[in-house]
Amino acid sequence: MDQKPLIPRWAWTVLAAAVLAAVVALFLTGKPKEPGPSFRFDTSNFEKTGAAQKRFRETARFALDLANPTGLAATADGGLLVCGENTLLVLDAAGKETARHAVAGTPECAAQGPDGRIYLGMRRRVVVLDAAGAVAAEWPEGNERAYLTSIAADTDCVYAADAGNRVVLRYGFDGALLGEIGRRDAAREIPGFVVPSPHLEVALDPMTGLWANNPGRHGLEQYRPDGSLASSWYRAGMTIEGFCGCCNPMAIAFRADGSVVTAEKGLVRIKVLAPDQSLAGVVALPEDLGAASGEAAAAEDNAPVRDLAVDARGRILALHGPWRAVLVYEEEQDAAG
Repeated sequence: MDQKPLIPRWAWTVLAAAVLAAVVALFLTGKPKEPGPSFRFDTSNFEKTGAAQKRFRETARFALDLANPTGLAATADGGLLVCGENTLLVLDAAGKETARHAVAGTPECAAQGPDGRIYLGMRRRVVVLDAAGAVAAEWPEGNERAYLTSIAADTDCVYAADAGNRVVLRYGFDGALLGEIGRRDAAREIPGFVVPSPHLEVALDPMTGLWANNPGRHGLEQYRPDGSLASSWYRAGMTIEGFCGCCNPMAIAFRADGSVVTAEKGLVRIKVLAPDQSLAGVVALPEDLGAASGEAAAAEDNAPVRDLAVDARGRILALHGPWRAVLVYEEEQDAAG
């Protein structure tokens, strides 16, 4: 003889409906708890660290008539190149727009070559403009992971940082790929780039030495043209001398004396490090850059400084994305003079 279930099926149905209704109500009306202090990325205690070491002040601000500014570069004649949505702007030393070139797509970065040509990093490929701004060449497109975030040119070749593939590409001026730099190679003692976010940078020092940031390792690496590692240094930490967060520095540029300017995201700040890696001076702190106080906020606030450059006069230039402006900084004694 079959036994009847202790709880009828209809009761289970009612119970399931009640549980589902409770879950939906909790989802719609409940407010998730804030994470505890141990889980917050709270930088408020460090935002003013370095105020006593400020050696630079903002002396000018160039407003940009440009949507989504992405990249910045200095030119040999003292001018500037500014990348943005479907556009490349050319500015003179006073920030006046002297040319505006339409571009099919948004360049992430730009560099002027020794012959005056302009090299644009267009996410997956390099586009070359002649001195008049016309397209002179389009180099082969990279793979689906390609993400060109920085570019530099010396007298021999063009270097493009591919954050997506975590490598620096070395090109001839004809667009031929001559080699890859920075890919992990234990036999050559190359640690490999750690790039959690698209902020892989290349820059040339006064002796045209090639440098790249390694943001996930919190430092910089110098490479020879053949791809061998010449030197490296790393400094993780929340203090003003170090680089904090997942991946900093996120932008670099060299000065004529061999010091390097660095920009950070998260705990947003700009500083100058001497050739011996000691702190030479602070350029800007979070409050100077309109960065969100305390906890890192939206991505735009988290990394307002999109790029750095040093112009022919030695001024430090910072591209501020949310403000759509180039911020100009000079050392105190230079600015006073």
